[in-house]
Amino acid sequence: MNNILDHLNPAQKEAVTWPAEKPLLVLAGAGSGKTRILTRRIAHLISQGVPAFNLLGVTFTNKAAEEMRKRVRKLVPASPAGGRQEVWVSTFHSACLRILREEAPALGLPRDFLIYDELDQWVLLKECLKEMNIPERQVHPKGARELIQRAKDYLLTPYQFLEKASDDYEEIVGKVYMRYEEKLVKLCGLDFGDLILKTVFLFDRHAKILEAWQDRLRYILIDEYQDTNHAQYRFIKLLASKYQKITVVGDPDQSIYGWRGADIRNILNFEQDYPQAGIIKMEQNYRSPTTILDAANALIQRNEFRKPKLLWGEKGPGELITLYEAADEKDEAEFVIQEILEKQKAGRTLNEIAVFYRVHAQSRVFEDALRRAKIPHKIVGGIRFYDRKEIKDLLAYLRAVAIPADTVSLKRILNVPSRGIGKKALEHLEDFARRHNLSFAEALHRAGQIPELGAKASRSVSEFTAMMDQFRKLSSRASLRELLEEMIGKTEYVKLLEEERTIEAEARLENIEEFFSVIDDFEENQKEGDLRGFIDSISLVTDIDTWDSGSNCLTLMTLHCAKGLEFPIVFMVGLEAGLFPNRNALDQDAEEELEEERRLCYVGITRTQEKLYLTYASSRRIYGHHAQNLPSRFLTEIPSELMESRGGLISFEEEEGEIEIDYGGT
Repeated sequence: MNNILDHLNPAQKEAVTWPAEKPLLVLAGAGSGKTRILTRRIAHLISQGVPAFNLLGVTFTNKAAEEMRKRVRKLVPASPAGGRQEVWVSTFHSACLRILREEAPALGLPRDFLIYDELDQWVLLKECLKEMNIPERQVHPKGARELIQRAKDYLLTPYQFLEKASDDYEEIVGKVYMRYEEKLVKLCGLDFGDLILKTVFLFDRHAKILEAWQDRLRYILIDEYQDTNHAQYRFIKLLASKYQKITVVGDPDQSIYGWRGADIRNILNFEQDYPQAGIIKMEQNYRSPTTILDAANALIQRNEFRKPKLLWGEKGPGELITLYEAADEKDEAEFVIQEILEKQKAGRTLNEIAVFYRVHAQSRVFEDALRRAKIPHKIVGGIRFYDRKEIKDLLAYLRAVAIPADTVSLKRILNVPSRGIGKKALEHLEDFARRHNLSFAEALHRAGQIPELGAKASRSVSEFTAMMDQFRKLSSRASLRELLEEMIGKTEYVKLLEEERTIEAEARLENIEEFFSVIDDFEENQKEGDLRGFIDSISLVTDIDTWDSGSNCLTLMTLHCAKGLEFPIVFMVGLEAGLFPNRNALDQDAEEELEEERRLCYVGITRTQEKLYLTYASSRRIYGHHAQNLPSRFLTEIPSELMESRGGLISFEEEEGEIEIDYGGT
């Protein structure tokens, strides 16, 4: 028992020893030690005589679940007879899978039902679209899969989804959803979304089965409760409704996944669901100096949808936050790099430093500048800009125009977007080139002489070569931007991505727009630059990228990826109206979205262990467009006495909802 309660502050100790029979909400602020509380509460319950068999711990990732299991094992000694009961700690999906394996017959399923992953779902949906004569340009399998998955997160059957359909597209997807479900039933299969949905349906329809599991899992502990979606909420609500011996740990101020279904109301309404619940606030922060905590507190207090909480710590005030007003995105990147180099001179290592941005496309300017400065870096949760599929595809088109004999590029784009030129057709082309001692490009131009290709593939190859010849003629008289615009239009590359209607496709479209910024930069800085010069400049960038991927690298990531991490030195860049908060959050009726953006800013600030930099650019080229920017409203919500200004900005304040900025000398 002493071991379990060692080194806990009063709030942590109260949470760990809270009466086993009463529901509990632990509001665990950033850096307050929430994982320690969950594992020690489990160990405490067992030490008080609760059988491990009656405990269920739920978290969001397999890695987190395994870490919790390891910690519990260390805290709970083996019995005198040897061995110990293993506590059931798992993800939501794993917990539901285990229940369904036992109860499948009640749903008319065999216990050995199949689990269909994302690729399996995509294949099934392609079959559905083909059978229903729906072209992929009208409904893309990826877009349909994403919409169906979201429907299952909200526990919507195909019929319910159709009833709620808001436009023709959703109505078509609803019918596809119906056909898709029919196929899954015939195949005795479930997809990931079904694991929770079917478990909720099982509990709703079979009272005795629900009661048996309620008796089995009387004590429930949930991590990151603010991130639960509707299906996860219903699963837990049903399971806990009989005994209400539930402990949830979370922080409404760190709820940043509304865009993928997380519902902040689940944690805000916890006391309504469990009227006997106690609330314990863990406000002592062990990570950041008080300057950082005061900034975070001032910011998040602007939100209405939250539970009051005030972070405090004992690390002292620390350094002021540095606020830098950059002239443009290049100036911003150069400032960050110079500060990093200064930190290195002072003895800091690169793995102690992180750069956070709102969207992946912002990384491009930093990647270019870091390569020039020969600073090793890695991107977490994303791919380097020039390694992203859509950028490599467009570069391959440009290379094939500039260098007609570039076989690698030609093979990459021959069937991108799809033209019906498959693997077999490629093999026939390669074989023809080999037999006649031709280059691959020459073989493409003689596709009509290759009977093995077949009429359809031969026609597609001929159309491709004619299109590429047109691009080469255009390249001699058009600007690089005009050439790329023509390529995107003729190939329908962007149009097809737009038709996918997926979050992934939206990110790819943003990267393509940012690629126009790369081209514009080149044409402005290289007055006599041509296509070949542009290709060479990009090749130099990508060829240098041979950095050691070890620990001593600068880390770049989006703010969403930063949650759960911490760094001594943090740069948050691009704090501009329309970028962060994003443009959608600036609408008058978008208060909930604005609050989620503010929570995202709060998460970024509270990753800081020592020193925080905030930057914005008064002018920025992003997504191929130049814009003059106001500083983010979030900067006006941090007390000015917590910041030191660099780059010409002295102070600013918000009056009656409008940002007023006072510029002066540095």
